[in-house]
Amino acid sequence: MSADYASIRDGLLETVDRLSHESLRGGLQRLVELKEKILNQEFNMVIMGQFKRGKSTFINALLGAEIVPTAIVPLTSIVTILRFGEKAKGVVHYVDNRKEEISLSDIGGFVTEKGNPQNKRSVKYVEAFYPSDYLKEGVRIIDTPGVGSVFRHNTDVAYAYLPYVDAGVFVVTADPPLGQSEHEFLKDVRAYVDKLFFVLNKIDTVDEKDLGEAVAFTGDILTQNLRRPVELWPLSAKLAFDGKLNKDTEKLDRSRLSAFEKHLRDFLHHEKGKVFLDGIISPLLRHVADESVAYKLEQEAAKLSLDELNTKIAKFDSYAQATRKGRAEKAYILEGQIKNLHKMLDDDLYVLKKAKIPILIADVENVFQEKVVRSVSSRELEKEMEGFVFAEILGTFSTFRNKESEKIAGVLESIYIDLANRTNETIESIVRLASDIFEVELKPFTTVEKLTSKSDFYFFLRDDPDATALIQLGIRFALPTFVTKGVILKRIRAMAREIFERHCGRVRYDLIRRTEETTRSFRKSLNDKIDFALVAIRDALNRAAALKDQNEVEVSQTVSDLSARLSAVEEIRVKLLDYRRMVGML
Repeated sequence: MSADYASIRDGLLETVDRLSHESLRGGLQRLVELKEKILNQEFNMVIMGQFKRGKSTFINALLGAEIVPTAIVPLTSIVTILRFGEKAKGVVHYVDNRKEEISLSDIGGFVTEKGNPQNKRSVKYVEAFYPSDYLKEGVRIIDTPGVGSVFRHNTDVAYAYLPYVDAGVFVVTADPPLGQSEHEFLKDVRAYVDKLFFVLNKIDTVDEKDLGEAVAFTGDILTQNLRRPVELWPLSAKLAFDGKLNKDTEKLDRSRLSAFEKHLRDFLHHEKGKVFLDGIISPLLRHVADESVAYKLEQEAAKLSLDELNTKIAKFDSYAQATRKGRAEKAYILEGQIKNLHKMLDDDLYVLKKAKIPILIADVENVFQEKVVRSVSSRELEKEMEGFVFAEILGTFSTFRNKESEKIAGVLESIYIDLANRTNETIESIVRLASDIFEVELKPFTTVEKLTSKSDFYFFLRDDPDATALIQLGIRFALPTFVTKGVILKRIRAMAREIFERHCGRVRYDLIRRTEETTRSFRKSLNDKIDFALVAIRDALNRAAALKDQNEVEVSQTVSDLSARLSAVEEIRVKLLDYRRMVGML
């Protein structure tokens, strides 16, 4: 490591120590964690993605040993941290801070749903030590639970680990393509992680033509989600693992892992240090910004008399109450907009049924007559007719659902952008009011990120359960061979109508459920941002009010301390920006 790197690292360590002494606010635990990270030079390379994308197999392939367990069912529920060690072993860390050394072969009993359902063993995390070059110089490979699992707590753990990611390997597969939970997760990932590698796993399950289409399709979606060009690495972790384990060079070549490994090694040798340092600077700058706002507000409030302060607090509280009331009114308006969207969907389904069912029945009768002329048996006739109905309905609803999803996405985009803009205005007005009341310049605590485009919602809505399975639920067992062909036609007509109607209901339910879930989540996110601004300001005012129980000398000393802290924090902010500039030149 270069001297420049070392000097910046040591400077950041001093900055963390200084902030820990200066700060009277929350966030001290994060400072402790950052200090440990610097001292241990821990670089967290987190393996992320949806469950069953082959993340654990990918890790085993990378290290060339079976370290993390794999299975055919959604598996990992506990974070596994892989670290360098001359001796291969596992260490279980429990919630009550106990530790237990185990063999690597026993890890599955602690990190899987089968071995440790709902984490009944109260495991905090598991460390796996292994002598791999990838794990040298502080690199930790972290296997997180897959998002979108049937186990909700798995997804929660994956999200909770985002603030600790220095670089991420996001694993997707050629088939099936990106799903709803992956789109949502990526949006949150990009707020924390700048360095991401994208691996398209399981290429051994598709042919070359389909692989080319999968690479292009997935690359386009990832580029849209991250709003920057994405390099996708197609490979087969299964082939690579088998190849390394059995020293099978032919399998290793077919796996295409070596190209990604070369890219990863180049990154670890040449860029890891810069990413590591920036991963320390970014959270420190966020901490400093929060400190600065709180100090300024408390400082000005502390200068007021008790009567003046109470008057201003009452004015702010009145506005906060009105803000929360206005938020409820916005929620009511939003519900109306979503109901209108549901009505639009119902109207479109009604038009679809009116237009398509008569055509479907007519096609059924025409095809039936063609098949009767060929004198097929009753059982063959019934089977062929069911296949025809199935194909027609599947084609109709595939087209309808794609178009309807895009239409709904456009409406949702308009609704959400309006809601986001209103929330930004609310947050700005909260901070502006506090600035006016206390005559101090404050910057907003937070702002709502602009939405990208309706394509985000389109893919979210399009990610459908298996349409084939849904339709097949309507197909009954075959009729006995003695039933006449006239009865078969009557039954097929009725079945076609019933399945069409049923699938209208299924599509309606699924699209409405998805719309309501994403709306609920989006609204909660906006409300949390408003609450954060209100609570942060109110806490500062409470601390200022508490000063009124002190004598004049103590108050003067507190105000002086706040001024000194504010100057110190500003000095630290400037220094951090200087460190960021220096990191960019490494």
